[in-house]
Amino acid sequence: MGGGAAPARTGAEASPAAGGGRSDPAAIAALRSRLAALGGLAALGGPAAPRPRPSPRAAPAARAAALGFAEVEGTLLRRARVDLTPFLSRAGAPGPATPEDLVRLLFRLPAGAPAGPFEPSDLAVLDIETLGLRGSGVVPFLVGVGVPRGGALEIDQWLLADLEAEAAMLDAVAARLGGRRVLVTYNGRGFDVPVLQARCILNRRPPEALQPRLHCDLLGPVRRLFRDRLGSCTLRQAELSLLGLDRGDDVPGAEAPARFRAWLGGAPASVLEGVVRHNQLDLCATQVLAARLAAHAAGDLIRPAHPADRYRLGVHLESVGLADAAAEHLTAAFASAPSPWSRAAGHRLAAALGRRWRGGEGGDREAALVARARAESVLRELWRRDPEDLDAARALAIVLERRGDLGSALGVCIQAERALAARALWRTWRPAQPRPARGADVAGDWGRRATRLRRRIGAAAAGGVTLGI
Repeated sequence: MGGGAAPARTGAEASPAAGGGRSDPAAIAALRSRLAALGGLAALGGPAAPRPRPSPRAAPAARAAALGFAEVEGTLLRRARVDLTPFLSRAGAPGPATPEDLVRLLFRLPAGAPAGPFEPSDLAVLDIETLGLRGSGVVPFLVGVGVPRGGALEIDQWLLADLEAEAAMLDAVAARLGGRRVLVTYNGRGFDVPVLQARCILNRRPPEALQPRLHCDLLGPVRRLFRDRLGSCTLRQAELSLLGLDRGDDVPGAEAPARFRAWLGGAPASVLEGVVRHNQLDLCATQVLAARLAAHAAGDLIRPAHPADRYRLGVHLESVGLADAAAEHLTAAFASAPSPWSRAAGHRLAAALGRRWRGGEGGDREAALVARARAESVLRELWRRDPEDLDAARALAIVLERRGDLGSALGVCIQAERALAARALWRTWRPAQPRPARGADVAGDWGRRATRLRRRIGAAAAGGVTLGI
């Protein structure tokens, strides 16, 4: 019970390490075979075999020469000249955009307001590639600046292969942009320029050196004029839908950081070549897009036209005071096949015509009467297309009442009340509120309007006044 000695092992079970046992030649041979397969054992008495050293890798600055970069004043600079004529022709733009055109478009200057004068060389295009999108990783490793010369774009690209050279690169970019009065970017107001200015602060450089005098960020007008057509207003989507340009095997921008890091680690130049080309194409596409936007704002619409294009252009022209041109595009949008934009165009057109009528068209009574008749016609058509469009019905009733046709205005009220009564209960139900929301009592509004019209009609009949029907 626990106190006996352990049974002795036989000779075959005894371990060589226990002493007295003989080594098994077969086990030793198997062990030597395994060691040989693993590379063998170094002789303990002699020097260790030298390890193979990797071949020395050239410095990034030297390897950048394969990409067309050369050392210039402590930076890696690549220069190219791209003829934009084929791209402009394919996009349907008559020529490069002038600084005046872009300033008018981007800042929505009123008609007749001065914009300039500018020289063609006052304009520059900027685009950057960075190592990340947020935090401390937003380091621009490739900065491109393009300056138009006639139908071409002269492009300078700076590559940051050593972080110690970032200050010199920022100085070079600031010098290139220093004499330009108009900077054109795509989302540069929200990304490119703030990133460069933040790097200036970290490198003890004045961020004002990269603050453009006039910054024309094309993302704003693209969203304003084409968001219904594009959906996602990326530069890539704008190229495909607005310019008819397809880059083919272009490197996606999301791959740029990983490709640059791989190139720094010794990957061949072909890994980074696609990123350099991508940056160059971004500059060219931004310049061509600027020309196409200027042509579109001047009335040369992109073909085939989207149902929303004329409506959005009409809204833009209306905002800059070009009432006649705006009315022309809004009329065309309203006359097109019924769509959400044709309805919106009709309402905006009727409101613009109403303002002309009430304003008397600058003293031209005949023009004011024509504007009133057109507004009434548009409102009737809106209501005919959608009998539940009570906004159009209300505006129509107001027009009829103001021109003295009380009977027709009362008829509109009666039809509107019938349309409200025919609506399902769930469409008119509202939760109890201590104070009704503005416009919540739709039925009551129509009822009060009808009561007022009946009272006016009765008063006119008592006075022997003949009313229009």
